[in-house]
Amino acid sequence: MLFRKKNKLSYVARFVVDAEGRRIGESISVFEDLLIIKKGEKYYAIPFKHVEMRGEEIHLKGVVQWDKAEELARRWETA
Repeated sequence: MLFRKKNKLSYVARFVVDAEGRRIGESISVFEDLLIIKKGEKYYAIPFKHVEMRGEEIHLKGVVQWDKAEELARRWETA
């Protein structure tokens, strides 16, 4: 399923929260069908099917495999 609910760029520059509602980072870019998140000093790429906009924040859905997300972000960093 392609992501079509909202313009992907509307997801940039927003706080990202986990399932418990804790802020974990900020969205900084879009790459292919991935949302790039800065969490501390690291970057992570989360597929749009695993994020949901709620108000002004982005909520992560499901369990995030942070090591895989970090690996995906490396493609963005070198693009």
